[in-house]
Amino acid sequence: MALVDLLGAMSELVLPHSCAGCRAPGRALCAGCRPTGLPRACAVAGLSVFAAGDYQDGMRAALIAYKERGRTELARPLGTLLAAAVQAVDERAGPACLVPIPSAARARRERGGDHVLRLARTASRVSGVPVFRALRLDHEVRDSAGLDRGERAANLAGAFTALRCSDGPRPIVVDDIVTTGATLREAVRALESAGWPTPVAAVVAATPRRFGTTRRGPWRGAGATSTVGMT
Repeated sequence: MALVDLLGAMSELVLPHSCAGCRAPGRALCAGCRPTGLPRACAVAGLSVFAAGDYQDGMRAALIAYKERGRTELARPLGTLLAAAVQAVDERAGPACLVPIPSAARARRERGGDHVLRLARTASRVSGVPVFRALRLDHEVRDSAGLDRGERAANLAGAFTALRCSDGPRPIVVDDIVTTGATLREAVRALESAGWPTPVAAVVAATPRRFGTTRRGPWRGAGATSTVGMT
């Protein structure tokens, strides 16, 4: 276990906590703020993406607290949710590995480490699917907050390279959130250029419009796939 994971686990046991989603006393992420039902799938620019929940309400607050407000203990419950999305991927496709989206050096400094890698390691422990750090960020990118679809795509164009792989396991690209899909699209480009099999993706949360639902729309299982383009 990495030092930051160990410290987060110890603090969750020793220090009083409130839910990062609703501020109720108790666990770092209460049952009421966790998504209910099975992970579900959508298509992002032809890539199958499995999400544990919607990026709204308590889940949105928890992910922001984890990434931006130092709540590293949330790596455990959020990583467990990511594992559920990973386990929704069809196992009949053969051996797989988790490929985390790499964080920029600036983001790692501000967040006390690579926040997606922490989630991937928790998901690996729960799901049994190994982590393989196949992607490298070649140049610094801007924070995507506030960027529109075109700006996000331009910001990430050519940002990743991948280790060469001619006959490896199927990569499951993992990230915390999918919004426009620009990050996942760039990751897929890099992996396929390096000879990897066609990837799929798993995320903790997806913006509700990925599934064509309203804020209170239905939560469908992973077997019900809606095809939408990049937004």
